[in-house]
Amino acid sequence: MAQSNPQRASGRPASLRYGVAALSVAAAVTFAALMRKYLHTEPFASSFLCAIMFAAWFGGAGPDLLAIVLAVLGFIYFAAAPGDFYGIASTEIPRIVLFTIAGFFLVALSAAQRAAMNSLRRARDDREAAVHELAALNKALQAENVERKRAESALRRSEAHLAEAQRLSHTGSFGLGVASGEAVWSKEMYQILEVDQVAKPTLDLVIQRTHPDERELVRNELENVALSDQDYDYAHRLLMPNGAIKDLNVRARRMKYESGEEEIICALMDVTASKQAQEALQTAQADLAHVARAVAFAEMSASIAHEVNQPLASIVANGEAGLRWLNREAPEIGETLAAIRRIVSDANRASGVVGRIRELARKVHPEVIELSINEVIDDAITLVKRETVSQRIAVQLRLAPRLPSVRGDRIQLQQVIINLVINAVEAMATVVDRARVVTIRTKRQDPDQVLVTVEDVGIGLEPESLDRLFSPFYTTKPGGMGIGLSICRSIVEAHEGRVWASRNNGPGMTFQFTIPAYRDSPNAPAPSRSAERA
Repeated sequence: MAQSNPQRASGRPASLRYGVAALSVAAAVTFAALMRKYLHTEPFASSFLCAIMFAAWFGGAGPDLLAIVLAVLGFIYFAAAPGDFYGIASTEIPRIVLFTIAGFFLVALSAAQRAAMNSLRRARDDREAAVHELAALNKALQAENVERKRAESALRRSEAHLAEAQRLSHTGSFGLGVASGEAVWSKEMYQILEVDQVAKPTLDLVIQRTHPDERELVRNELENVALSDQDYDYAHRLLMPNGAIKDLNVRARRMKYESGEEEIICALMDVTASKQAQEALQTAQADLAHVARAVAFAEMSASIAHEVNQPLASIVANGEAGLRWLNREAPEIGETLAAIRRIVSDANRASGVVGRIRELARKVHPEVIELSINEVIDDAITLVKRETVSQRIAVQLRLAPRLPSVRGDRIQLQQVIINLVINAVEAMATVVDRARVVTIRTKRQDPDQVLVTVEDVGIGLEPESLDRLFSPFYTTKPGGMGIGLSICRSIVEAHEGRVWASRNNGPGMTFQFTIPAYRDSPNAPAPSRSAERA
């Protein structure tokens, strides 16, 4: 049986399909007539059925029905009642009816075949679509599996990096459920607390490791974090089972998730080593500053001797004068008393010089107190006076009166002034074409700071040297140690100030530093002796 293609038939023009149906019936008539003429047989029924089948295959249901009608008419005309429609014998009617039923049976069979073909094609298309969808789904699953593996690998790398970063920085992480109280620790947290990793993380274990003096502090801080959305920073100590103490810096905040669950997240950094290193650095800086003062004393020995010898010589002279006035026949009591007063004054003066030298020479811990920066400068200039005089250098003091007190250590600030003045003296050692002058100025920088300036007219420095000028052991002087300006920076920065240097528009350099004002003493002190002279 012919198999029609509905999609192909419906794709052809209707006129062509119906025309082919008519032509197929005409061809069947022609074929049957030729067979009757030459072979003396009349295959009209079979020819018409073949035409109907061809029309169904080529044109579909509509042309097939047209072919049936034409075939029935042709069968009646050529086979049942040749040449006369109205002369049909009654014996031919069953034959005509049977032929018509056969035609409609072919049409029904063709329609059923088309429906079956359509169903089969749809099933095949659905199967192919399902196969494609399954392939696409399988491909998507494979891609998702690859992506999942990549995400898992990235997560493992991230966790490894985090664990290594925590190990390198000695930082542990700690999570505590606000409602449940359940705790989660990182691996480094176990290391910091020195707890076996099989132990269950609990807040009680953290409190147990906390120093007894600070356990209440830790509890209060965690309660504050649980009740606030702010970040909290605090420090506390741990007491290890072996008696060792660890210093921790803690940063904590409360997290609220979409599920409504709340958790306290803490990052704990073990800063024991860095704190010990900082203390060792401060001790080393203090030792270095003491050595630098000893070196400065060696350089200022002539000036110190001069400052002490002057009052001693005056004491001797006044003592001898007093003895002469007492040995006269009529002792000069008034002159003798005046000489004795001068002796006491010179002795106090010498004692003051020795006292300042002893303070500078002593290795003591810094004592931050309220100071007059102008008086600190006065004392420092006294100790370097002989050095400046021997080098024919004039020291000009331009000290602002009624400056606010500063907050600092007298000995360390004197050392800064001495170092800067000696540095200026050495910078002008080769100057012969102009007057050698060191100018020291003070002024109020802003409500909270005092500015000190030391200016010279020396040989100056190249611009590329300015960036390294305050670096340890960097020097531009033959035989220099390179620690004087580095110590100045350490001292000033320890006082929460800043020190810097700049080239003058003319010859020389200017060194400046700031010192914070003593905020607890808003009233400005009385002008210093040098300020009054200036």
